[in-house]
Amino acid sequence: MADKKTRVLLIEHNTDQATALRKVLDEAAGTDFLMEWTDRLTTGLERLEQGAFDVVLLSLSMPNKKGLEVLNELRELDATVPVVVLSDDKDQNVADAVKSGAQDYLVVKETIDARRLVQSMRYAIDLKRAEEALKEASDRLEAATSRLEALANQDPLTECLNIAGLERALQNEFERAQRGGCSLVAVLLDCDDFDRINAQLGHGVGDVVLKELSKRMKETVRPTDHIARIGSDEFLLLLPDTRFAEGMLVAEKIRLSVAESPLRLASETIRVTASLGVLALPYEFCSIEEVLSLVRLAVRESKMLGKNRVSSGEKHKRQGQPDRDVLEELTEKLRRGDCFRAVSMPMLQLSDEKLIGYEILSRGPEGAFEMPVDLFRVSVEYNLLTIVDLRCLKTCLTAASSDPKFNGNARVHVNLFPSTIIDTPIDRLMTLFPSEFVKNKFCIEISEQQFIGDPTYLRDHVHELKSRGVMVAIDDVGFGRSSLESLIILEPDIVKIDRKYVSGIAQEPTKERLLRRLVKVVNALGSELIAEGIECREELDLLLDMGVAYGQGWYWGKPS
Repeated sequence: MADKKTRVLLIEHNTDQATALRKVLDEAAGTDFLMEWTDRLTTGLERLEQGAFDVVLLSLSMPNKKGLEVLNELRELDATVPVVVLSDDKDQNVADAVKSGAQDYLVVKETIDARRLVQSMRYAIDLKRAEEALKEASDRLEAATSRLEALANQDPLTECLNIAGLERALQNEFERAQRGGCSLVAVLLDCDDFDRINAQLGHGVGDVVLKELSKRMKETVRPTDHIARIGSDEFLLLLPDTRFAEGMLVAEKIRLSVAESPLRLASETIRVTASLGVLALPYEFCSIEEVLSLVRLAVRESKMLGKNRVSSGEKHKRQGQPDRDVLEELTEKLRRGDCFRAVSMPMLQLSDEKLIGYEILSRGPEGAFEMPVDLFRVSVEYNLLTIVDLRCLKTCLTAASSDPKFNGNARVHVNLFPSTIIDTPIDRLMTLFPSEFVKNKFCIEISEQQFIGDPTYLRDHVHELKSRGVMVAIDDVGFGRSSLESLIILEPDIVKIDRKYVSGIAQEPTKERLLRRLVKVVNALGSELIAEGIECREELDLLLDMGVAYGQGWYWGKPS
């Protein structure tokens, strides 16, 4: 089998020079090289884009181009092909050309050195291969170094920090706190009855529980907070720039997140709770052992008081002040209903980004329970969910009536829990809406993730709302049998695709394929489709290609 020929692209405006180069190459290398010549840079760039060349011979003397402009233009098109620059005695850009990406240069005089020509091209090819191999090896080394650093500071099961990683984080945060006078709070979480889970269900199930615990904690705290696994079922959190009262609220949020819903395994449903202790760290603490010795006292108090609670580890706590004062004040605010506000997010027609409506979202009292996920968790804990949900609805509808931007043809979307719709007679619910409104002006969004079992129990309520002129949307729709059941049974006007199935589709082909199937199903059902969580142009273009007509997301700005 004959060896593959080396393909050479010669870009040379001087016809005589090009003919001489071709002749010399034929005589010196015979059939080893196959040269293609063009006298124009634009034509050469087109050929380079179309064909696979092993090396380019590039003259810096081209019409309407000066010196390195020729090389720079070629490099913008293709940074991988080896380039040998051709110059003459008058050309002073040879050294700069090599610095700009050429692998070699060749001074072309009246007589051309055949051996030097062949040697230069082969050198350029070998050098480029060596550069690419070096870059690949460097990338692998960098990736391996990053991985080793992560392994050295990370717990492999939960992907939280390990003791070494926590020591480093603690040192950094203490130094920052001492410089800026910031406060630092530690929270210790201990999973209740974890030994029983391991003994009855096995360590494999125990590992699943620990990973779910770490996931829920990460979803609850800030990106700047540190979470470390320090024992079998113990996690220590460091909360920078946090006052003690705020740390108590964060710990309560974590406790609610852990206890919010049971873990459903193949054959078991496990109810998991945790006991937590909170400690405000003074500046003189400098080791993990000192922090743990104090904060474990608070966890022990939580265990003694019945588990599944938060206790204080504050060293100088006032006598008789209960740990839950802050929480009781919060629940009183929720009962009064005077602590809510509304923000909105636009919904647009994707083809021309024309506004079609707004989703109005509720926010709780300023602080740790401001966001809906935290607000409603604490509402569930104190049996306030329905009343809080209705007051949030009233806040959103009041905003829709008072703010001029919601006037006109723009549709208004509000959210309700399925349990609120079941617990509240439709006649009473309708009293919260404006006395006179255009049909299909308002839409109630019901999150599919909050459905409990068979969605049939909601069917009559949904149909009643639709008969009153209120549209109904199923929100947070994903993949699976439950999604299809709810769409078929409830026949919603609108289906909103959960943001976690939209975010990242431009980088994840599997997610894109699944989403295309979901779009086909929804289109077949005749519902309007809205994609949530659009964050970049690539996602927007893919959704348009799938046939999704409407969307919303941070690509157009955060709720305001």
